[in-house]
Amino acid sequence: MPNLITTTVTAAGRTGLDLESPVQFAKGVGPYRAQLLAKLGIHRCADLLDYFPRDYVQFLGQLKIAALQHGQLAAIEGEIVQTRPIRRKPRRFEAQLEDDTGRCTLMWFNRLDVAEKIIPGVRIRAQGKVDFYKNRPQMIQPRFELLDHWVHEVSSAEWQPVYPVTAELSSAMVAKIVRENLPVLLPQIAEWFEEGYLRERQLLSCRQAYYLIHQPGAHEDIARARRSLAYHDFFLNQTAVQIKRYHHQQTHSAPVLRTDATVDARIRRLLDFSLTGAQERVVALLRKQLAQNTPLNMLLQGDVGSGKTVVALYAMLVAVASGAQAALLAPTELLAEQHFTTLQRYLTGSRVKIALLTSSVPGATKNSAIAALADGSLGIVVGTHALLQEQVAFKNIAVLVVDEQHKFGVEQRASIRNRYAGVHTMVMTATPIPRTLAMTIFGDLDRALIDELPPGRRPVTTRAVDISRRSEVYEFVHRQLSQGRQAYVVLPAIDENTQDLQSAKQVFDELRTGPFSDFRVDLVHGRLEARQRRRVMEQFRAGKIDLLVSTTVIEVGVDVPNAAVMVIEHAERFGLAQLHQLRGRVGRSSAKSCCILIAAQTDEVSAARLQALIKYSSGFKIAEEDLKLRGMGEMVGTRQSGRTELRFPDLLLDPTLLPMARRDARELINKDPHLIKPEHATIRRLIAEKYADTLALADTA
Repeated sequence: MPNLITTTVTAAGRTGLDLESPVQFAKGVGPYRAQLLAKLGIHRCADLLDYFPRDYVQFLGQLKIAALQHGQLAAIEGEIVQTRPIRRKPRRFEAQLEDDTGRCTLMWFNRLDVAEKIIPGVRIRAQGKVDFYKNRPQMIQPRFELLDHWVHEVSSAEWQPVYPVTAELSSAMVAKIVRENLPVLLPQIAEWFEEGYLRERQLLSCRQAYYLIHQPGAHEDIARARRSLAYHDFFLNQTAVQIKRYHHQQTHSAPVLRTDATVDARIRRLLDFSLTGAQERVVALLRKQLAQNTPLNMLLQGDVGSGKTVVALYAMLVAVASGAQAALLAPTELLAEQHFTTLQRYLTGSRVKIALLTSSVPGATKNSAIAALADGSLGIVVGTHALLQEQVAFKNIAVLVVDEQHKFGVEQRASIRNRYAGVHTMVMTATPIPRTLAMTIFGDLDRALIDELPPGRRPVTTRAVDISRRSEVYEFVHRQLSQGRQAYVVLPAIDENTQDLQSAKQVFDELRTGPFSDFRVDLVHGRLEARQRRRVMEQFRAGKIDLLVSTTVIEVGVDVPNAAVMVIEHAERFGLAQLHQLRGRVGRSSAKSCCILIAAQTDEVSAARLQALIKYSSGFKIAEEDLKLRGMGEMVGTRQSGRTELRFPDLLLDPTLLPMARRDARELINKDPHLIKPEHATIRRLIAEKYADTLALADTA
C-alpha cells in the first residue's frame, strides 16, 4: 500500500485544508473550477473524495496508431500534419496526428486555445481513450505535450479512473484534482473499526478504500475498495435502523394475544377451504409473534391471488378473539369495498362485527361505525384514508393491516405507526416497491412470503406487441369473448390529454361502437361516483359485462375468475409494480389467461420493464428488477425510489455483505444501544450528521 494513506495529519495543518473546506481552496481548483465542480455536486473537499469514478480504463502504454483498438487507454506519438478549428457549435479543434503506420484524429471541445501549440509540423505525444469514427481512430480531449516537454509517463499497469463530468470539465482534470489532494485529505478521514475487526471481515480501512477507489493499482483493488466502502455505508444505515427499532421496542409494547389451539380451531371453522402450505407457514409465524409483547412489524409478500387476505383475516381474528380490535387500511375505495365483501363472506354466521369506513359511506352509517369503534363493540373495520381522520378512535386496537402500502406516502405511514405505536402491524403487497423491498434487505422489517398459489391456478402468459399490431390484439380479444370469456382493457388516462395518449373514454367509445358492438362493453374509472362504480363492477363480476374498459382503478382488489384477457394500452407509461398488479386481475381460475402489453416506441428503461414482466411471474423477482431499474429510495427518509444514500446500490444483492452488516449493527446496538462508549464516538457522530432529521422514519415500512 502506498505511503500516501499513512501520511500524518500534519499535512492538513500546513495547508489549512480540511474535509469541510470549500473545494475552491483545494490544490488545482480555484474559483472558476469550483463553479464547474459545484455543477457535479462537489462543494466541499469531502465531496471531492466521495465523487467516485464511474469506470476505469487500463493504460496500455505507447502504441502505434495501426495497433489502436476501441476502448483502450493509450499513448501515441507522431507529427501533426493537419489542423482545423471549428467555430460553430459544438466548438472544437481537430488535429491529425500521423506516425509511420497511420493517422489518428485528436479532438478538443471548447479548447480553441490549443491551436497556439498544436500546429502542423510539430511532434507531440498524446494520451487518451481510443474511439473509432468511420473506421479511423480518434481521441477526444486527449492529454498532450510537445515531445520535449512530456511530463507524465504512466506505467503500463496503471488503471486510470473515469469520472462523470460536464462538457466544461474533463475526467482527466477531475482525476488530477483528486490525485493531487489525496495526500492532504485522506489522513483526515476518521476510521471506524480496529484493524482486527476489518481483517476478520476481509475489509479495508476507510482511508485504504478511498485511496484505492481513486487510484487503483490493479482491477482487484477496485472491487476491494467498493466492497469495503459499501460495508461502511450498510453498517451505518443498519445501525441507524437498529437504534430506532431498539427505541421503539423499549418504549412500546403490544398486547399479548391469544393464539392457542382453541382460537386457532375457531378461526379455521370460518374458512371453507384448507390453507396452502405457504399460508400455513405464515400463520405459524403469526401465532408465535402475536403472542409476544414486542410489536409485530411484518411485510407479507405474495403474488396476486396467493391468499394474503386470508392470512390477514387470521391475524385480525386473533385480535378479536383476544377481546381487541383490528383494522384493514386500503388505499382506494374499490379495494376497501372488495376486502369488505370478501371478509363479510368469510365471517357469515360468526358473531364478529365488521364495518366499512370510506368517504362514500353515508353519514349516519359512518357515525355509527365510529361510535362502535370508540366503545369497542365493533371488532373489525375496513377503510381507506377515512380511517386516519382524527374523529376515528379505537377503544383497543391490537392489529393493523395495511394493504398495497406503496399507495400511501412514507410520512403518512409513519403517522399511522406513531398513532398506533403499540399495535401489531402487517403490511401486505403483491409487488413491494423498491423502498419496501430494500427494507427487507437493509432494515429489520420481518418478511413473510406466500410463494404458493392455491390449487388450480395457472400462470398468465404475457406478451408485448408494438402499437402497429393493435388491431390484431383486438381480433384476438374478440375471439376470446366469443368463447364466453371476459376481458379488461386498461388505459393510463381518463380523458383526452396533451400527451398524445389514448384515453379510457376514447377507447370505450371506439370499441363499443366498432369491433365489439356485438358485446356488452362498459367503462369504469376513478371519477365515477362510488355507487355507479360499484354497479359496474358488480355487473362485470356477474358476467353481465363482457369487456371492461378501465384506468388503473382496477389495479387491485378485483376478483373475476372468468376474466381471461388483460390488454394494457401505452404499457410503457406504467410502472413495473402497476403492470404486475394489473396482470394479476386475470389468471384467477384454472383456465388459460393472457396479458398483452401494447407499447409505442420505448426507451431503454421502459423496454427493460416490459421484458421483466414477460420474463418473470414472481412478484418478488419483479420487485428485484424494479429495484435495479428505479433504485431503492432512502432507507431512513421519505423517497420511495430513485437515488439512495447508499453509494453502491448494486451491492445490495451481495449474498454475504448485507447480512454481515446487519448482524454487526445488531450486535453493536445490543451491546451499546446509545453508542456512548468512546470507541463508538465516530459512528455516533456520523449517524447524528446523516440521519438525525429522518431517523424517526427508519422502520416505517
